[in-house]
Amino acid sequence: MDLLIRCEGFERKFAGLRYEVRRSRVLDGERYASVREWGYDHLGTKTRAWQDPVRGGWYFEWTGERVSKPCRDLLHTDGSVGTDIDGGSPYLPIAPSLPHLIESHALTDTVATWRPWPMGALAASAVALLDGLAEVPEASWSSSRWRLSDTVAVMDHDTWHRDNPRRLTHVWSRGEAGHRQVRALL
Repeated sequence: MDLLIRCEGFERKFAGLRYEVRRSRVLDGERYASVREWGYDHLGTKTRAWQDPVRGGWYFEWTGERVSKPCRDLLHTDGSVGTDIDGGSPYLPIAPSLPHLIESHALTDTVATWRPWPMGALAASAVALLDGLAEVPEASWSSSRWRLSDTVAVMDHDTWHRDNPRRLTHVWSRGEAGHRQVRALL
């Protein structure tokens, strides 16, 4: 029954929602920008669902990010959003709820026009020294956290790598004041 209620709730609240998320990162010294489309569609009678032996409850697939990928976008009856990494692994939660995921996407899109700094340029301990950063609870959770000021944005998150789990920190700045603030920590 919980599965049916969650599927129907997803349909009523999110079905047909579409948006694009712009991203910007510095990889190997080069700025990399991309745009990914997200579509919130339930697959109707073709939706597959699985019982979750670890967390209890059920999870089902939905359309999600429109890219070629080996994993599925999943929604759990506990409200969390997840994936199965390779299409056959156990449920891996990636966000506590769809609203949290959407808010994180909104911030990712917002800072896409800001200056991205190379990953690893600033350690989490250095980022803590930045003045004026406030956590954004609507877009943060245990494995992913956003902090923001008028001129600097920081997002750190856990990787999904089974053999080398770690935390990555992404930093963006805008305007000369933001650039100076980040450069001072380098």
